[in-house]
Amino acid sequence: MSGTPFSSKLLREREDISQYLGVYVSMEELVMLQSSHATLDLSGRRKALAAMTGAHRSAFRGRGIDFDEVRIYNPGDDVRTIDWRVTARTGITHTKLFREERERPIYLVVDQSHSMFFGTQQAFKSVVAARAAAKLAWAAREHGDRVGGFLFNNEVMHEIRPKEGKRGIQQFLRLLIQFNQSLNNVQPENPSRGAISNALTGLNQVIKPGSLVFVISDFRSFDDITLQHLSIVSKHSDMVALFVYDPMEEHLPPPGEYGFTDGSKSVNVHTSNREVRKNYRKRFLQHQLRLRDQLSSIAIPTIELSTEDDINLVLAEKLGVRGRGPKAR
Repeated sequence: MSGTPFSSKLLREREDISQYLGVYVSMEELVMLQSSHATLDLSGRRKALAAMTGAHRSAFRGRGIDFDEVRIYNPGDDVRTIDWRVTARTGITHTKLFREERERPIYLVVDQSHSMFFGTQQAFKSVVAARAAAKLAWAAREHGDRVGGFLFNNEVMHEIRPKEGKRGIQQFLRLLIQFNQSLNNVQPENPSRGAISNALTGLNQVIKPGSLVFVISDFRSFDDITLQHLSIVSKHSDMVALFVYDPMEEHLPPPGEYGFTDGSKSVNVHTSNREVRKNYRKRFLQHQLRLRDQLSSIAIPTIELSTEDDINLVLAEKLGVRGRGPKAR
């Protein structure tokens, strides 16, 4: 179910949000991403992106298409577009022609659950996810596409219908900031398993064929049901998974004693035991490889984003960059 997720007061009691840089996002920094570096290429035809799905790769569909007309089949035409009804009626093979939609719906499915409220480098995973979503949203605007999505945490999920222009982007970012800045109020004991599946269920109910979907998450609640939902959506739309992680999740720091805090409670962690360190890294690699393999099996490429990465550089490398697209409205 969707609905208004949080109180509008957000972090009103905090006098200076700048002291939380890297822990929470602000509208100012998300707006600044509009002009950072070159415009990302969301055409869906980048070789680097297609190669990430390995042997299972398939060409991205690009923007959605509308039926235009029927004409006589010519050698070299895609046999999948043959109009069998007209062919049967006339006795001559005919094929359907399509024209590209002027606007393409782009959905950003962004995880702001409690497992994302963690970081040891420049920013929390939740912040990296929000920044990546904002960067993609601005790129979509440059393409003249409509931006919408699903935001979710452990407790609620909210749908934003795709809209064009700056107003649609601002609505999306305002809700994204609400989710992000309210993360400290999300109860960690609430089960997160199924949260991403619920968002994908909602997406499957409203998405149109030919859409482009980015799922941005640490995929902690990834399971067979999630994979099934992703498979259903990916059959008619293009999808890209952005796997967000922190280096501390990949491997423990050098042997020693370290203090961690969630802002109210503190705990000391000993990292000297070699077997513990080995098993810790093994669990992360198993999660990482399972995610890659299962998404690749349904032709969904994975972009990996560490909290110490430069988001602009990673997205530019994987998606490519382009010149100015249609004039933003």
